[in-house]
Amino acid sequence: MSAVPGERGASPALVAAGVLLAVASGAGAWALHRVFVLTAHGQAVDEAALVGARTRLWRLEDGANAVLDTVSAVAVLAALAVVAVVALAQRRLRLALAAVVLVAGSLATTQVAKHLLLTRPDLDVTYALANSLPSGHTTFAGAVSAAALLVAPVRLRPLVAVVGAAYTSAIGVGTLAAGWHRPSDAVAAMLVVLAWGALLAPLAGGRPTAGAGSSGRAVAVVVLVGGAAVGVGGGLAGLAATWVRVPPEPQGRLEQLVAGAGGALGVGGAACAALLVLLLLQRAADAAADRVVPAGGRGAGAARAGGGPAAAGGTVTAPQPTAGPGPPG
Repeated sequence: MSAVPGERGASPALVAAGVLLAVASGAGAWALHRVFVLTAHGQAVDEAALVGARTRLWRLEDGANAVLDTVSAVAVLAALAVVAVVALAQRRLRLALAAVVLVAGSLATTQVAKHLLLTRPDLDVTYALANSLPSGHTTFAGAVSAAALLVAPVRLRPLVAVVGAAYTSAIGVGTLAAGWHRPSDAVAAMLVVLAWGALLAPLAGGRPTAGAGSSGRAVAVVVLVGGAAVGVGGGLAGLAATWVRVPPEPQGRLEQLVAGAGGALGVGGAACAALLVLLLLQRAADAAADRVVPAGGRGAGAARAGGGPAAAGGTVTAPQPTAGPGPPG
């Protein structure tokens, strides 16, 4: 299947940046496990955020369960089919493969890490449950949103990024409200998605945009930056306040509110930050394509500017006036 004219290969600098970002994301997920799963104090803080979120968001539990129940094997297959079809409709086979690998790779990484690589020791803080980091539901939402961003036409990318961040935030916070996951599980899931997206977005290559979507992109960046700043800032503030108060588990209404809101804000902030980074990474790939002048473009432009045909050697030859009849008498 042929590529769309003007599609460019991967920029080595962007590929290197993507690899570094993927490594940093993996290190971040590992650090979350080390702090919030392998230490007693971290488990207590994470559990306090979960209890606070469930206590304050209990009215949303039925709705959260209904939304979370839509994530299934059928939903995964449907998402893979949709992103592949959208990419193939644009005659971009490489993009279709990247989108499918992003979703499948993210989900596989989460399942392998959660069930085979990572463990949750019983530190006499919470019930001895199987490890739940990273969250599979949040991984699904984030991976589908990232894949949709990858295959979306240039003009629709800003909207897809904002909607994807909102959807992923809703799923991540929903896992807290339903009591399925702790905040660290959802944030780690977004780091898994970011790692795969950072690797694959540059490899998918950029498309010349000619300024398409510039105004919408600016609005989307403002929205995502605001969401990431409020979410991450609020999450860190809630984490700091809860860290110094546990154990025991926060009992007062205010303490529960701070812990729960901090966890929920952190999850939303992570979703906004991940989609923002992937949006900017794709824009950088497009900018690299915009800077490349197609072969022969300069000669053709010069000929048009000169108003005459270009000679074989590249010199514009102006039309010569023809001899007319002399003046009378």
